[in-house]
Amino acid sequence: MTRVKICGLMSAEDIRFCVTAGADAVGFVTEYPVPVPWNINRDKARELVALVPPFVTTTAVVGGPVEFILQIAYAVRPNFLQLHGDETKEEIEHITSALAETGIKVIKALRIDIDTGKARFCIEDPLEAAKVLSGTDLSGLVVDSKTANRPAGTGVPLDWNIIKRISSSISIPLILAGGLTIRNVSRAIERVRPYGVDVISGVEKTPGVKDHERIRQFVRAVKQIGWNI
Repeated sequence: MTRVKICGLMSAEDIRFCVTAGADAVGFVTEYPVPVPWNINRDKARELVALVPPFVTTTAVVGGPVEFILQIAYAVRPNFLQLHGDETKEEIEHITSALAETGIKVIKALRIDIDTGKARFCIEDPLEAAKVLSGTDLSGLVVDSKTANRPAGTGVPLDWNIIKRISSSISIPLILAGGLTIRNVSRAIERVRPYGVDVISGVEKTPGVKDHERIRQFVRAVKQIGWNI
């Protein structure tokens, strides 16, 4: 069954509702270096991570210099650290190595520019970039869309045919993000067959304000299609 991560949580109330709705994972955007509506500091992230019950995994979404990222990981202690910047292969390997003894696993967002179709990585071809990233010690690959105005949470879907090719070409779990909503997530899962889906703006009333009914419907849509594929 496809897993569901609800990202950009900023309150205990949102955590409780996501857990009740059946989310498998929750995400906290922590001191991200670019202004986004979901940013919280590491102290708040640590406080919220501590509220998440057993069997629901936690993710800190980060970006910036390597040492800054590691400081956040050590302070917040999430289950997963999601690298959502322009990290190089060498930087990724440094981070995974530094966290190897902590139990914190690392996933990486491969961001694809909506206008150009190019990956934000040293290798611009998304398929080739994904193959290189798959060869590192990452525990998963999030494929997300990027626009000129927003590095994540764009609300703009990717070309799912390309993502399907990526998914079948890598050896680590693929998590689909980018423009997912209640209306399209079933089709996206049928097309891509991802390990998981990651949503942020698609379950909000306004940027940064979660809509509990949309969260409930989104999780239900994913779980229902999961039994049928």
